[in-house]
Amino acid sequence: MALNRIILWLGYSFLYAATLMAISALAGFAFGELEQASIFGGITIGISLLGAVFVFSTRMMPGKESFTEALTFLIAFWLVMPLVVMLPFLLSNITNSPIQAYFEGVSAITTTGASSLDPDQLPKTLHIWRSLVQWSGGVIVATFAVVILAALNLKGTGVHRSLLFTFKKGELWQQLLSVSQIIILIYGLVSLVCFTFLVASGTSVFEAICLSLTSVSTGGLTPSGEPLAFYVHGIGLFALCLSCFLGAVNVAVLWDILRNRTLFDLNKLISNVEHRSLIVLIGVIFVIGCFYTDFEHFMTVLPEAIFFASSTGYDYHVIGVEMVPPVILISIALIGGSALSTTGGLKLIRILLLFKHLDTDMDRLTHPTRVVPVLFRGQRLADSAFLSIWMYFVGYTMVFAAGILLLAGAGLEFSVAVASSAASVSNMGPLLAATMPATGFEDFTAAQMLIASTLMLIGRIEVLAAFAFFSPRLWRS
Repeated sequence: MALNRIILWLGYSFLYAATLMAISALAGFAFGELEQASIFGGITIGISLLGAVFVFSTRMMPGKESFTEALTFLIAFWLVMPLVVMLPFLLSNITNSPIQAYFEGVSAITTTGASSLDPDQLPKTLHIWRSLVQWSGGVIVATFAVVILAALNLKGTGVHRSLLFTFKKGELWQQLLSVSQIIILIYGLVSLVCFTFLVASGTSVFEAICLSLTSVSTGGLTPSGEPLAFYVHGIGLFALCLSCFLGAVNVAVLWDILRNRTLFDLNKLISNVEHRSLIVLIGVIFVIGCFYTDFEHFMTVLPEAIFFASSTGYDYHVIGVEMVPPVILISIALIGGSALSTTGGLKLIRILLLFKHLDTDMDRLTHPTRVVPVLFRGQRLADSAFLSIWMYFVGYTMVFAAGILLLAGAGLEFSVAVASSAASVSNMGPLLAATMPATGFEDFTAAQMLIASTLMLIGRIEVLAAFAFFSPRLWRS
């Protein structure tokens, strides 16, 4: 294995993190929070030096990356980068617990949106830092999904075909750079439009920055403990809903629309089977939410339905989707959004394919001698194509169940353990508050936070990728 290549990529990752810290330091000076600015400035220097050492000590070494190196870098990145993200929380004396700081770092970079801290007690500089990390985490999640997971055939069948999928052996870092630039362009445009409309509708610049960054990344962390209805109104709310929706759709489709700029390609945004399913899911949440609120709060249930289906989970109003029975909300959270998006969960495309396979198998049961091919979106799919999907479904279920047992064993009530495991592995932290309003992540012990952090990382790494990393067969190959 070319370890020098992995060290090189981690070095570049440290330099990128240092850039975000430098931006946060400048924000601290602008806000007049000089202590926070100095802390971020000091961390920036330290991380920059470490990244520079990694890069300059390995960049001239020969080596070509293989799929094994790509998978190793994927695992190493998600384990190491939260250690960098946690430093501002720890050094700012926001928390004295390294585990709590690591929990916050994992939650931010995985765009889970779970927090044990009171947002009203945090300095503005830390809010900017969390928002930048969430936005960057969204870009990273989508980039890894396109470049690494797609190349390893861990994406599942039926993902939208695009010019983004061009992995070549020995060109991993170049591909990561090129794809990330495309995704940064797409998410940057969405964030800029969202920010503009938020400010135009009366939202403060600071709050608009935070929300525009965390909406398209489906992060879910907000700059205030109050519901969004207190400071987001009118066209700003519409822009926020649209930003969350676009963050939940397939980024390859968005790229094709942006690249071609034709009405035909714009139609793909709605005609895509995943996106239609996402719209149906929003409608289901909306109807059920209206039913449980006696149809009196449909104007607040609708935006919350969009926020929930996109896995952002913003709390727009005191009365909303939290009135829906927890079992329904947990099921929807575990389903997730589109493939190649920042959402977590199983992903809609996998669920659709499993139902299609089930329908075909039912036909085969009624006519045992009949040859019934599986057709999906005009393509004939072999039975072997569903093997990885079933494996993923089984593996995801095992991780979810193991999370419940571990959290319950660590002291949580069983119902809270179920909601917490679902919120963590589906990377939808606000799910816990929506289903168990009497319990929050701030009530977690160090052991419970460590378990939840592990589940968040597994959810982001993708279950099969995590399992494959520990497979002796992979390393022998």
